[in-house]
Amino acid sequence: MDIDNINLDQALSAITKELEKNRDNWEAWAAKADILYSMGLYENAILCCDRSLAINPENPFTEATKANAINKLKKRNEDNCQSF
Repeated sequence: MDIDNINLDQALSAITKELEKNRDNWEAWAAKADILYSMGLYENAILCCDRSLAINPENPFTEATKANAINKLKKRNEDNCQSF
């Protein structure tokens, strides 16, 4: 297993525990979005961005993460279509 994946998994676990304590922690939702994005889980990252932005809509970093995840999904879909 790759050391970066282990670190991301550990970070994701820690953030998930924080969110179990406080579901309204927009910073934790944003951090979870960043981790999921780094793991290539763009759909889930977008959901976490939405949750963070619902709590704190004045967060340009989370807006950027969401936009980047949407672009990655579009690129992935285009690549998948071209492979047929």
